[in-house]
Amino acid sequence: MFRNITKRERFLALATISAALAALVYNFVIEPIVSQWNESDRKIRDKEVVLRKYSRILRDKDNIEKERTEYAKYFKSQKLTPEEESAIALTRIERAAYATKVQITNIKPLSYKTFEYYNESTFRVATESTLAELTKFIYDLQSSDQLLKVERMVLRAKESEPATIKSILNITRISIF
Repeated sequence: MFRNITKRERFLALATISAALAALVYNFVIEPIVSQWNESDRKIRDKEVVLRKYSRILRDKDNIEKERTEYAKYFKSQKLTPEEESAIALTRIERAAYATKVQITNIKPLSYKTFEYYNESTFRVATESTLAELTKFIYDLQSSDQLLKVERMVLRAKESEPATIKSILNITRISIF
């Protein structure tokens, strides 16, 4: 059967088979190896960045620990109870709401956690305001000196007034001691 084919036909058949084999080798051998190699390089670069950050922190460990002990002395001298810390945070939240014309409809303390070097208080605050007022309120909270952070928020338009937004914010306050 293959004896009756011409040299040209043999050449074309070999070229076709060679091209098909080359495509198979490229797609199933070379391409996976190259993509795995590139992925490994990317992971190595990411790990090097993390390692550089950690080494910088480790280099400054003594200074950070010294500053932490100085701040700890200051905060221990004030020695606030959890209730007093919550009152300070709630006062700051209410002042920010008053300054930005955000109407607070409900405030509820959610949790108070004590860690090795700090305490964390979380509050749920329900508000009604316009979007601009709410944005200013969140900005004022997060840029305050009380280490307040909006962890979670749920927004929805008020049915009777579409320009008014009802929001529920989970606000966390960190106090260092």
